[in-house]
Amino acid sequence: MIYPIKTLTQLPLVLKGFRKEKGLTQAAMAEKLGITQQSYAYFEANPATATLERLFLVLRLLDVDISLDQTASSISEVNAPASRTNGKTSGPTRRKESW
Repeated sequence: MIYPIKTLTQLPLVLKGFRKEKGLTQAAMAEKLGITQQSYAYFEANPATATLERLFLVLRLLDVDISLDQTASSISEVNAPASRTNGKTSGPTRRKESW
């Protein structure tokens, strides 16, 4: 089944759903990852704070693949000029990582 993700806020529910579909608890996932249940619970609730490497590791354990599809609207968004503030290009902010 395909689950399109359009925003990062959708990711926690999708991760939880895949975990439950596999019949795994947060504690079982944490054990497989070698971390505490609390650390896994934080990851699952806030996957946007993790590295892509960690996200991919969790998805592999859940037997989930990622597929990227390019849409026509995404092409025009990529080619749009970056917004500027005080002469500096605005960009992503680095977040503190856990686990």
